Amino acid sequence: MSKPTGLTTASILSISLVGGVSTLITGILPQLEREFATVSTTMVEWLVTAANISALVTLLANPYLTRRWGIKKVVVTGLWLAALTGVIPLFTHVYWLVLLSRLALGLGIGLFSPHAIGLIAHTYHGELRARLLGYQTGLGALGNALFLALAGLVVAFSWRNVFLLYLLLGGVALLASAGLPASEAAVPADQLAVKKLPVSRWLLVALAFVTYLLIWGVQLKLPRLFLDRAFGSAELANWTLSAMNMGGLLAGLTFGRVHRYLHQYTLTLGYAGAALAVVLLLTTANTLVAVGSAVFFNFIYSYTGPYLVYRSQLDLPPAQIDAMSSWLTIATVISAFFAPPVWNFLGALGPGTVTTNVLLWAAGLLGLIAVAVTAFFRHQPQPILERGNSHDH
Repeated sequence: MSKPTGLTTASILSISLVGGVSTLITGILPQLEREFATVSTTMVEWLVTAANISALVTLLANPYLTRRWGIKKVVVTGLWLAALTGVIPLFTHVYWLVLLSRLALGLGIGLFSPHAIGLIAHTYHGELRARLLGYQTGLGALGNALFLALAGLVVAFSWRNVFLLYLLLGGVALLASAGLPASEAAVPADQLAVKKLPVSRWLLVALAFVTYLLIWGVQLKLPRLFLDRAFGSAELANWTLSAMNMGGLLAGLTFGRVHRYLHQYTLTLGYAGAALAVVLLLTTANTLVAVGSAVFFNFIYSYTGPYLVYRSQLDLPPAQIDAMSSWLTIATVISAFFAPPVWNFLGALGPGTVTTNVLLWAAGLLGLIAVAVTAFFRHQPQPILERGNSHDH
């Protein structure tokens, strides 16, 4: 293959920017609850997370689809599907039509999002490939932050205008059509062959599910907390969610250095720090402290995800690394679907409002996990690849 052009590189990296577009409506949850007043809170919150569960369908179908039509056609189709279905809620007041449009959005996301990494692996080699994979991780957080920031701007005119932002995916589709390589490289058919995965790795998959379930609990209830505590408008909630993603970007950039010194206790830092941040959110009456606590929560908690991926793949043969990565992705996707019913059920159990109770549960569970993983690591030998090999991180 000839040397990739700048247009090719830009088109590939642009996919990472839009991988998290389903969450850009998180900040308008209070407005959606008012719009659909006869619908339960769980069902309204599913408008944010429903795209994640439908994305699972096309994520699992991707190996067949890319072998049948090629990566480029699948990616461009997914981007256009997401762009056109994402804007539908702007034109309807019917809850079920909005929900169906969000499910269709997820199908589109599942078509293009897994290729943010795959296209880099297919197209680049050596040090350039490693560098672009690093950029890919950062661009995911940056893209979420930019979309939430834009949502914070347009919501000032009308909360419905937030759905217009999905049209930006059409621009990415045009860029992909012009710049993506026409390679027909197939995705291995045995990506999900997992029979030989050790039990310890399944425990890490379960922990990843709980980890992302917890972050969804905080993010889903943050706009309502800001409204209930009179911290600010929907604009501030969107800007805070955007800043939280920038905190995640900073954590991703510093993960290697932190892990070099803390090794397995990086996980303890993430859970314990997040628990403290949620406690501060619960107890403060100051807007700046609330915003700072939310950003710190996402920053410190974002050390857990990279560590779970890193630890889960240690010492696995190449064939199992793909399987492990697939199941971690599926665990995070499914967590988004289960988050609304789980947290609204737990929110009914406690001394305060649903929002306050959810944050109390989150803080308690985060603290318990921090204690549990610390106790576990104290009685386990440190993996060989983690012993002082800072150049591996």
